[in-house]
Amino acid sequence: MIRTAAALLALFTAAPALPEVVRIHDLSPAELGTLRAEYDFWGVDWRAGYAVFDLDPADRARLEATGFRIEADRPRQRDLERWNAIDRTGFGRGDPGTIPGFPCYRTVTQTHADLGALAAQHPDRAQWVDIGDSWQAANGSVPGSSIFAVVIGNENSSHPRAPLVLMAAQHARELATAEIATRWAELLVENPDDDPDIEWLLDHREIHVIAQQNPDGRRQVESGESFWRKNHNETACPGGPVGVDLNRNSTHFWGNASSGSTCSETYRGPVVASEPETQALQAYLLDVFADQRPGDQTTPAPPDTEGLFISLHSFGELVLLPWEGLGGQNENNAPNHDALTVLGRRMAWHGDYEVSRWFSLGPAGGTMVDFAYYETGVAAYTFEVGTTFQQSCASFESTVWPDNRNALLLAAKAARRPYREPAGPAITALGVSLDNGAVRLVGTADDTRYFRGNSPEPPAADPIADVVTVRVASGAPAETGAPSWDFSLPVPAPVADFNVVLPAGASPAPNGRLFVTAIDAGGESGLPRVARLPLTLFSDGFES
Repeated sequence: MIRTAAALLALFTAAPALPEVVRIHDLSPAELGTLRAEYDFWGVDWRAGYAVFDLDPADRARLEATGFRIEADRPRQRDLERWNAIDRTGFGRGDPGTIPGFPCYRTVTQTHADLGALAAQHPDRAQWVDIGDSWQAANGSVPGSSIFAVVIGNENSSHPRAPLVLMAAQHARELATAEIATRWAELLVENPDDDPDIEWLLDHREIHVIAQQNPDGRRQVESGESFWRKNHNETACPGGPVGVDLNRNSTHFWGNASSGSTCSETYRGPVVASEPETQALQAYLLDVFADQRPGDQTTPAPPDTEGLFISLHSFGELVLLPWEGLGGQNENNAPNHDALTVLGRRMAWHGDYEVSRWFSLGPAGGTMVDFAYYETGVAAYTFEVGTTFQQSCASFESTVWPDNRNALLLAAKAARRPYREPAGPAITALGVSLDNGAVRLVGTADDTRYFRGNSPEPPAADPIADVVTVRVASGAPAETGAPSWDFSLPVPAPVADFNVVLPAGASPAPNGRLFVTAIDAGGESGLPRVARLPLTLFSDGFES
């Protein structure tokens, strides 16, 4: 074919090819770990067997030349193009409301306003706490923000309250995470009268929700910087992808599986815990959680350790365990790996998320999850929620939010003994009635609710056994010393129905709560579910 001079000139003067969202198929864990550290990694689809990256054409060509199978990810490319095409006329940094084009996701300003108002409206259930500054608030030329936590629990409760900390939006472009955290806080504070399971959590748990851990970075995304991942440390890669990856900046395993290049999306910072956001969160976690294990890599936390930490990220539909910062395979599992996995598979059941450490995503050094587990021994997890950064509001409302809401409610129940109680049966259905003056409880106990995905990580088998006993405690969980009664099931099975009547003379507590747990043939007692008697009773148990 003969090209005209004009055509040849056009070839030489054409704009450089732009990066493209692609799928890289059939990566081993080691290959994925290597590529994550070098290129802009987005997430995985473990069901279809590919990882998602944003690559420029030269990088794609180099990788294909070495044998990687790469194809365009057209749906996510279209999502990105729609995001970049949104008209943001009149939208300014720090504006309230929702992110342009996504009415289901609140801005940083609106998130803080709503959660601050929530605490002001319910001072007996929530407190609004300033836990530290963002980089720009401490140093920047653009006004920055405080980092806030809403602390949830009944201030008038006489019971010990096990802590759970939920952190979101550490990576700015992961839209769904902050909204999950915000809605979950609102669910807990606004609905205890409607749900006895939430009502008792306020009495027996102290829940800390940090919905916007990286407010400076998120505000860049809100105003149209769709790829912004890091914080806004203006000294790191000025004029390029500014900032430090906060999920590579924490104390433990800092320097592993990250980048020393300031312009990398996984830039770990110049020194360990260099960023004010990291310093604020690490100090906060050490204040909330008791130190329950020695500070080393090999000694497990004791079985009765209390406390739970969850870091929300996207995407990939994964539940990830410590150690996140170590490569290798099972030889580098955390000391409490099997117990962490059991709870992980319980939580993952609600959304069919894969549960893994090395198998699914490869290592990432300097994460807040590794810090929390290393320093205090609490059960710690990363949730990689959803299937894309710009998760549509339709899929968020129908799937991402409800799946993770339910997993987080299970996590809150598990916070008292995360390494023990999740191994027992779950109460999956429960009803209570008065039957000729006697209290009857009808329901189902299920010891099979685990999901692991394709992960080969241990334990090989889930702790499934026959459900043999149902225990009912009046007023408070049985471990508090509340009156309780055990009922042996006539037909033990991994999934068993029960229909029990409290003995004559059993007096329900004035609060009307009945805590029901199930015990399996291995002696494992599961997490409680609460029923509230439908009629107002006097303290002596008689109908009013």
